[in-house]
Amino acid sequence: MTSNIAEFLNAALKAARNLPIDILVECLRSLVQKWVCNNSNNTNGTFTKVSTTTENELRHDIVSKMKFQEDEMPCGHAVVVIAERNLGVYDYCAKFYKTDTLKALYQENVHPLPHKDEWNIPQHLDIVVLPPKATIHAGRLRNKRIRSRGEPKVIITCGKCGQPGHNRKTCRNPPIEKANKQKKQKT
Repeated sequence: MTSNIAEFLNAALKAARNLPIDILVECLRSLVQKWVCNNSNNTNGTFTKVSTTTENELRHDIVSKMKFQEDEMPCGHAVVVIAERNLGVYDYCAKFYKTDTLKALYQENVHPLPHKDEWNIPQHLDIVVLPPKATIHAGRLRNKRIRSRGEPKVIITCGKCGQPGHNRKTCRNPPIEKANKQKKQKT
């Protein structure tokens, strides 16, 4: 329901976004390959029944009470009840937290593509892909992300007068004194 993964990838590829598409795709492939390799190494170094993060949350009781319903992981209260009944806490964790599932997820490698000259393309697939027919709109392209519906609006404050709703460039108010400005920053 959120765009967290898209925003995460967008931030990770911020430097490569303005590059040609073939280089952008190669950057994305390289990034995913690096993540898979790192996550694979992390899961292979995990010797508990669940992931390291899950293990830490179960042990340090930083999980909210609704965690079991939302994420299928017992909260601190459930861990106490499970322990009193001499049951296994790990049996009540969803399978995607378990180390075996994570190891199976990262078992496959992401191999780099060979150079374009070394590609083996069957003759019946030798087609030319044209760019989409799209109109180019006037003006500068959007560089900032579009905020999601539930995300709070950022209220800017003026650096000159300290009031919200405008910035220093468009400010028509007199500047505030340094003493008043320092008091506002402390509170």
